[in-house]
Amino acid sequence: MIKLLVSIKHVDELENAIYGGANIVDVKDPSKGSLGLPDFEVLKNIVTKIRIMNIDDIEISMAGGDVKEYDHSLKYVTYIAASLNIDYFKIGLAMSSRETAKFVSKEVSKTLKLLNTTKLVLVGYADYSRIESIEPLEIIDIAEEARANVVMIDTYIKDGRTTFNFLSKNYLQEFVEKAHRKGLLAALAGSLKKYHVADTIKLGFDIIGVRGAVCKGDRRGFISRELVAELKKVIEHYSGIMSV
Repeated sequence: MIKLLVSIKHVDELENAIYGGANIVDVKDPSKGSLGLPDFEVLKNIVTKIRIMNIDDIEISMAGGDVKEYDHSLKYVTYIAASLNIDYFKIGLAMSSRETAKFVSKEVSKTLKLLNTTKLVLVGYADYSRIESIEPLEIIDIAEEARANVVMIDTYIKDGRTTFNFLSKNYLQEFVEKAHRKGLLAALAGSLKKYHVADTIKLGFDIIGVRGAVCKGDRRGFISRELVAELKKVIEHYSGIMSV
């Protein structure tokens, strides 16, 4: 069944995400962008609490930022993620240069593999034409070269428009199929709502990522356990239908 990734911004949201039914707890700072790098103390507190809770099958993801150019500090951040045994480390390839994207991805991958614990997630943006970044399908080839583990589509500008407003279902299906041929997991995010679940599952994505859809208010609000649980029920419902 598709995994539910819920992005949280501080430790007070953790239990609502987990007990609502999240499979992956993603730590990020929404005020700093689509993949906003979280404060270290926030990250450490969340990781520590999850370890103390000792709940089976909960994975941890961390956002490493929307990367527009290489900065050596990224390797330090990457090493911290790996040293904390985080399951997934995400970076957004927000640059226009494919060569820069390759270099950044390979440097991050090499750093993660020093500890060989954390999976690399490379993120492309559905609204790439608005920010003049690399389109998502090209991210897959970069991921293969960098020996990444997961490719994801998200939206860079959070203005209410979703991934489905920018990319056709045919494009998304091609993305999934190409990722799977390369041995990569495929993840989908980008202001998704409950009504996007059926299409996301039908298209074959392995992970669906949300924040705003399970917050009271918008993505800047507070994670609601009830809304997470409602979304999880929808996922289970459509997963059951499509597995028959």
